[in-house]
Amino acid sequence: MQFNNNHQQNPGLIVRKTKSWPFLTILFLLALAIIFARLITPSMVLGKYYFKYHECGTLAELPDSDDTLTLLDDNKYRSYYWGNGEYRVEYGIFRTLLVLSYSGGTASHELEIKKVGNKINIVLDDACNFFYVKTD
Repeated sequence: MQFNNNHQQNPGLIVRKTKSWPFLTILFLLALAIIFARLITPSMVLGKYYFKYHECGTLAELPDSDDTLTLLDDNKYRSYYWGNGEYRVEYGIFRTLLVLSYSGGTASHELEIKKVGNKINIVLDDACNFFYVKTD
């Protein structure tokens, strides 16, 4: 009577499988930590944001004075510069966008939402370092 014992014929196959699991576990945990650190939930976005104006030679449509942007829980926003309207949060693979639409729905603006530590910033222009900072 002869038994077919495959693991004795190719012992290197078992060793390779058991050596790769720590690497895959660390890779998975690292990816999970990055996703969690960048995670921005809709409730995190709600609140008041303050923009401190400073000079910059950019041609983008940006506030020309200090401004406060208030994001309300009914997907409405208020701002001196942007006016009143509705907003939505769009999630991408590498960035999260805040889309502001005027109440008439005729125009909209896309602004990037970034999480810096535990703070939420709404980026207007990276080149000039223009952004709204959450105040509450």
